[in-house]
Amino acid sequence: MLLKGITVMLAAAAAVLAGFVLYLRREWKRASVLQHVGLQLNSTIRRRELLNAIMQTAADTMKAEASSIILVDQNSGELYFELATGDKNEEIREIRLQPGEGIAGWVAQTGKSVLIEDAASDPRWSGRVAVRLGIPTRNLMCVPVVSNGAILGVLQVINKRGNRKFTRRDLRLLEMIASPAAVALENMFLYEALRETMEHVRETTAARERMESELRIARDIQRSLLPGERLAADRMRLAARLLPAREVGGDFYHFFPLEDGRLLICLGDVSDKGVPSALFMSTLMIWIQAKAKTGRTPAEILEAVNREVARDDSTMFATLFLALFDPRSGRFLHCDAGHCTPLIASPEGVRALSTRKCLPLGAMPDAVYEDGEASLGPGETLVLYTDGITEAENPEGAWYTAERLRAALQDHAERDPDELADLVIGDVRSFAAGRSQSDDIAILAVRFAK
Repeated sequence: MLLKGITVMLAAAAAVLAGFVLYLRREWKRASVLQHVGLQLNSTIRRRELLNAIMQTAADTMKAEASSIILVDQNSGELYFELATGDKNEEIREIRLQPGEGIAGWVAQTGKSVLIEDAASDPRWSGRVAVRLGIPTRNLMCVPVVSNGAILGVLQVINKRGNRKFTRRDLRLLEMIASPAAVALENMFLYEALRETMEHVRETTAARERMESELRIARDIQRSLLPGERLAADRMRLAARLLPAREVGGDFYHFFPLEDGRLLICLGDVSDKGVPSALFMSTLMIWIQAKAKTGRTPAEILEAVNREVARDDSTMFATLFLALFDPRSGRFLHCDAGHCTPLIASPEGVRALSTRKCLPLGAMPDAVYEDGEASLGPGETLVLYTDGITEAENPEGAWYTAERLRAALQDHAERDPDELADLVIGDVRSFAAGRSQSDDIAILAVRFAK
C-alpha cells in the first residue's frame, strides 16, 4: 500500500516536472522569437524598408498568409495603408479608413486587441480593403501599436496558414511584436520630421533669413535631443556639458541605459557648422539609438550608422567616440571614429585611453571600425571632450591645448563628474578671458565610484 502511494506521488511529480519543462521551452522559444523580431525591426528607420520589415516579420512569426501595418493620421484620425503585399500597392495607398471604420478602425479607436475566427460575420467588418485587393479573409488578429500612450497604428495578420485558426497565445505574441514595432515607428517618424525640417530649410529659407535664424534653430534642435546633463547607474556617475559657440557647430553627446543593463555613452563633433550640422547631429543621435537596441558592439553600431549616413546626399562627416559600460564592474567596450583621444583621470595621474583611430562617420560607406576594451578602477573618471576645449583661444590667439586640459583634470581628479565638468569649463573660460569662440565646447565625464 505504501509502495503504491509512493508510485502515485512520483507519477504526479513527474507530470508536474514535465509540465514545467514544457512551460520553460515555450518561454524560451517566445524569448528567442522576440529577440529575432527586435533585430529585424531595429535594422532600419527608413519608411519603406521598416514597414516591409514589420509586415514580413509579423506574417512569418504568426504563420499568416498576409499582414499589414495600418498607420493613423495624427491630424485627421483616419487610417491609411502605405504598403501592400503583391502588386496592389498603388491601389491600397488610395484607401483611407474613417475613424472607427472596420475592425482596424475599431482597434485604433479603442486601443483593444481582437482575435476573430470568422471575419465576415463580425459586425465591425468592412470589406473595402479585401475587395480592393482580391484577398478573401477567413480569420484575423489585429492589435494596436502604441508609443507613449499614443496609438500610431494597428498591426494586422490574416488567414493562418494550413487552414488553421489563430489562438489566444498567438494574439499575446502579436501584442509583444507590436511593442518593438512601436519603438521602430517612433524612431522613423522622428527621423522623417528631421529630414522634412532639413528640406524645408533648404527650399524655403532665403540666405539672409537662414543666417538670422541659424543660431536659434540649431540651438533648439540641440536642446530638444540632448538627454540631460547627468545620470547615475549602479556605480557609475555621469555628467555632461555643451556650450554652443556664437557660430553654432555640431558638438553633441548622448547617453542612455540599454535593456541588458549596459550604459551607452557617446560624444562627437560634426565637421560643418550651423543648421545643416545641427540636423546631421540630430540624425546621428537617432540612428545611434536605433542601432544600439540590436545588442551590437560599439564598432558594429558605428558601422551600421555609417552605412546609413554615408549614403545620404551630404558632404558632412562627424568624429565620435562611443562606449558601452558595465556599470557594476567598470569595464567597457569602445570605438573611436577619429575623435579626440579620451583621458582617464585618477589621483595617481592622467593617462590617455589607448584606442584604434578609425574613419569619421559619413566619410566612406564601407569604412571598417574596431572595438577596444578597457576598464575604470574605483575612483577613476573617463573624460570625453571635443576640440572646442583644446583649441579654445585667448585674446592673444594662443590655444588652451591638451596639456592644460590634463593639468586641470589632475588638479581636480577626485571631484565628482558634475564638479569636474564645471571646473574644466570654468578653466577654459578663464583662459579665454572673454574672447568669443568659433567652436562649440563639449565635455562628458564618467566616474566609477569607489
